[in-house]
Amino acid sequence: REQLFVLFLGTLMVPQEVLIVNVLCKDPQGFPGPDLLQLLLACDLRFGKKNIFHRYEKANAKGAVQFSVANLVEPGTFDLDAIDNFTTPGVTFFLSLPGPEQPVTAFNYMVETAQVLVRHLHAELRDDAHSVMTAQTIEHCRQRIRDFERKQLTLQL
Repeated sequence: REQLFVLFLGTLMVPQEVLIVNVLCKDPQGFPGPDLLQLLLACDLRFGKKNIFHRYEKANAKGAVQFSVANLVEPGTFDLDAIDNFTTPGVTFFLSLPGPEQPVTAFNYMVETAQVLVRHLHAELRDDAHSVMTAQTIEHCRQRIRDFERKQLTLQL
């Protein structure tokens, strides 16, 4: 969590809520950089601010960021110039609230993208405490988003 907070420094808005999905490689060698890069790009993520990947609400990196992907290893960044020799034991997907216009949809895309990595890179989903992420955990995250949205609506009244 401290790593994610550091990634947010320099932004105008500190998130009030952050949902995290970790994808950990089952292979002790870690994820090969080229394979990871290919899958992230195929899932419409773009390398950008803070040297991490972001998925935007609209094409061509337009609109609000739906979610981002950081390297599990501090400082959390990726070096595309060295990606051919890069490996990592995992990546962290995170969605910040407030953020995307449709946060539940963005969260669903985040989980779907994380599951693509699980299927193609011999990995597993873990929550923010690095426990196995179950369907129940995922639904709990959706409920956190709905609770956040409800709270935001109440504050606007």
